Amino acid sequence: MAERIINIKDFTVLLLEDSIENNILPEATSADIWIVNHKSAWHVLRFLKKIIRSSDPRIYLKPVFLQREFKSFYKFNREYNLKQLCDGYIENLDISKNIIGIQHIFDFISELKKRSGSLYENNNEHFCRIAYYCYSRQKDIKIFESHDSLTGYSYPRLEAHFSDRNEAYLKGRRILREAHKNNFLKREYVDTTHICKKCNSGFLIYRESCPSCGGHDLQVRSLIHHFRCAYVGPEDEFRKENHLSCPKCSAQLRNLAVDYDKPGKIFYCKNEKCGKEFQKPLIAVHCVNCSTEQMPYELKIEKVYQYELTSEAINEIINIKSY
Repeated sequence: MAERIINIKDFTVLLLEDSIENNILPEATSADIWIVNHKSAWHVLRFLKKIIRSSDPRIYLKPVFLQREFKSFYKFNREYNLKQLCDGYIENLDISKNIIGIQHIFDFISELKKRSGSLYENNNEHFCRIAYYCYSRQKDIKIFESHDSLTGYSYPRLEAHFSDRNEAYLKGRRILREAHKNNFLKREYVDTTHICKKCNSGFLIYRESCPSCGGHDLQVRSLIHHFRCAYVGPEDEFRKENHLSCPKCSAQLRNLAVDYDKPGKIFYCKNEKCGKEFQKPLIAVHCVNCSTEQMPYELKIEKVYQYELTSEAINEIINIKSY
């Protein structure tokens, strides 16, 4: 279907379909507002990233909305965080609740075009774009859970500037740290995470392992403590056909907490070359991303924050030298 331009509340609105399908950005002057009119979450994600990566502020700051009527088509790809890559959802093409915000965006873009200076002169370009976006939307830089990210946490719009998730993590976190250090961002604690010592992945498998050979094919057995003779051993030593009998004194054990209790468990290593029994297995960590085996104390500990522009950053944005 050919793309349509319609008028809503004195704004020209482009309904994006072919542009998304072909991943081609329309001209910045094509319409005041762009509205996604495509059902494929993957195509929409690709296109929104293309908008974000544009060097033209008339494009990367363009008001772009999703349609709530298409939300059901995106629900199986929540890790894409599509809502965080644009200005959110509208329903039935109704932008009445967004008019004040849209006008603020237009005013800011118009002001940028008059200026000779730029935050780019002394700061990271990607941070400047994020700063402009946050200021024009009066938004913070929030973090979201995503199994599509390297660590399980993502700053969607910032990381959308990068094509590789390792690069997105390393460069994205560095940009935020430097901006915080330079007093352009203030931060608020969200979480503490443990990530792989080698690749920084947060997708880790924790498993019990044998302290002798390191194997993790273990069998767990309950221990039984016979009160009368004080014998303690694995449950399979007590089991005789359909009842429990003490291997030390031959007494039959009838009632739990009367004749015996179960004070704990014992682990048996099923590695044929090992076969050790032990009560306290080691906890080993396997990285899903790079297959590195490590111990919990070897993991990197990372604090997770969300950020907002400081008054100093806002003043820098407002007071950029004009012609």
